[in-house]
Amino acid sequence: MPPNKEPVKKWKAPLGPKPIKRKNKNTIGLGKAIQNARSKENAIEYLPDGEMRFTVDKHEANWVKLRSVTQESALDAFLNTAELADKDFTADRHSNVKIIRMNAGDDTATSQGFTLTNEQRATMNAKQRTHLKDLIVPRRPNWDEKTSRFELGRLEKDGFLDWRRKLAALQEDNEDLLLTPFERNIEVWRQLWRVIERSDLVVQIVDARDPLLFRSIDLERYVKELDDRKQNMLLVNKADLLTRNQRIIWSKYFISRGISFSFFSARIANEILEMKKELGEDYVHNEDEKQHYEEEEEQDELDGEKVDQEVLEKTKILEIHQLEELFLANAPREPLIQPRPGQEPLIQIGLVGYPNVGKSSTINALIGSKKVSVSSIPGKTKHFQTIRLSSRVMLCDCPGLVFPNFAYNKGELVCNGVLPIDQLREYIGPCTLVVERIPKFYLEAVYGIHIETRSKEDGGHGETPTAQELLVAYARARGYMTQGFGSADQSRASRYILKDYVNGKLLYVNPPPHLEDDTPYTKEECDEFNKDLYTFKRLPETRRHQIAEAAKHKGIVKLDLARDLRLLTFSSHIGGDGNTLQAKSVNHGGQQAALYNAADDLDREFFKMNLVEGQLTNPFHRSSVANGGGKKHNKSNKKGKKKAAKSRVSEY
Repeated sequence: MPPNKEPVKKWKAPLGPKPIKRKNKNTIGLGKAIQNARSKENAIEYLPDGEMRFTVDKHEANWVKLRSVTQESALDAFLNTAELADKDFTADRHSNVKIIRMNAGDDTATSQGFTLTNEQRATMNAKQRTHLKDLIVPRRPNWDEKTSRFELGRLEKDGFLDWRRKLAALQEDNEDLLLTPFERNIEVWRQLWRVIERSDLVVQIVDARDPLLFRSIDLERYVKELDDRKQNMLLVNKADLLTRNQRIIWSKYFISRGISFSFFSARIANEILEMKKELGEDYVHNEDEKQHYEEEEEQDELDGEKVDQEVLEKTKILEIHQLEELFLANAPREPLIQPRPGQEPLIQIGLVGYPNVGKSSTINALIGSKKVSVSSIPGKTKHFQTIRLSSRVMLCDCPGLVFPNFAYNKGELVCNGVLPIDQLREYIGPCTLVVERIPKFYLEAVYGIHIETRSKEDGGHGETPTAQELLVAYARARGYMTQGFGSADQSRASRYILKDYVNGKLLYVNPPPHLEDDTPYTKEECDEFNKDLYTFKRLPETRRHQIAEAAKHKGIVKLDLARDLRLLTFSSHIGGDGNTLQAKSVNHGGQQAALYNAADDLDREFFKMNLVEGQLTNPFHRSSVANGGGKKHNKSNKKGKKKAAKSRVSEY
């Protein structure tokens, strides 16, 4: 018999080493925590008697509920609107969905207003004034002690949804009107409702550089709707940034319109408090503070016209001790809300306004200590806070919120500090506003740079720089370069320049409308209104020293920045001599960071022939040979010298 063959074993992959159970490095257990939170959101609970209870409300943290929302995408707006309407929806794969319009107005935001003519600006302003009555704030529905919390919440959401639909219809029907971003979170508006309901006097704090942008007229109507005895007031903060003539012009406008107002500077007030803590109560104002607080007799005339004594009195910037007296003078004599048994009656003052207008700084100046946290980031305060100022006054600080308003472009909101600069994506628009408003010579004096501008034939604006030219000049002077090609980092430069504009280092003040017909100022009138801001005295101290030394070196006695700056050499600004009158700049970052002018390149190529000059005695192509120059000729001479030296050595 043939021998039995062993069956061929089928090949199997090796099993490999046994798995080793390792210790979980995630000691916090965030994943399981999220799973547990999701499972408990709609958890069902059975009581001992068999009753079943469950909830569908989402329990979010307070900082999530009260975060400011001024801009939404189309999907977020749809989801939030559905949540406010208490509507549920499901996706149907067979249904035909058609989006008619989405995020109307945002596409034109960056293309409007940056190069408007006086006629276009006047036309847009007339249409804005026509629809000014439609800029409303949401009202809290009527309620009493019998209204339950759930009923009130449902009524608030319905009213808030109706308010959002009215603003959306306003923007849909008027495509050429730009509606600024406004607060879309109902939780933030609830804080405002509570402050207004309990306040006897509502004080709107506005920025002195553009008071009408920060003022909400409909909010004043809403205060009177709640109780006609409640009073409104406008506190114009940062008034130290304005010249005295500018405060006189604004005072005339407020008085003519019957607006209760006062000028104040929280920055100067807090600086005085700090100095008093260091030097004692006997501290005397320095010369800069006296300039703002004391009346100057020689400036009692404006444009040859004698200023009324009432206007002069309202032009003064209030000191700290005068502010509390002002609140008591404008508030009702008796508190409108009766105190609880055993409590003293208090006049409650509500402070409301946009983010970053100085509400917290004003309160710090009033109470003389850091009871309220201050931040340059808009929207620092999240809840309304009550602070006992004295035995008679209680302050109510409302979170900063953006009211609906009209604007020519979104760059105005960035330049006014409403929208955060660090989260900015489109920076050309706001920087275009900066170069349109601040003169070129003052930008060069503040930053110590020279801005190279293109001619109109070459695509530029002539003497007026573009946003790109300013950003490139600033980035080259500071050494801000991008990786790779090493070009100027314009995005980084824009953040520094815009923050200087918001902080007042680059200063521009919007003038009020004309008293006769409320029409806006023209571009030329705005320049005339702000001309006193761009002087040598307004520069930073270190820059004043540099320019003064440069002027002394040039022999300039009476310095005029607009006329003489091009002659001076300081920082990265290299001036010309008395003949050229043309400044230059240092090119940091190599050729990649330089600005090229096509017309200059053509002229240099055609006329100068790459810096080759003609010769009277020899042709230009023989000059190097005749003078012993040239690479090949020098090399041959060296070889000849070496051979001659070797021959001498061999002879010896």
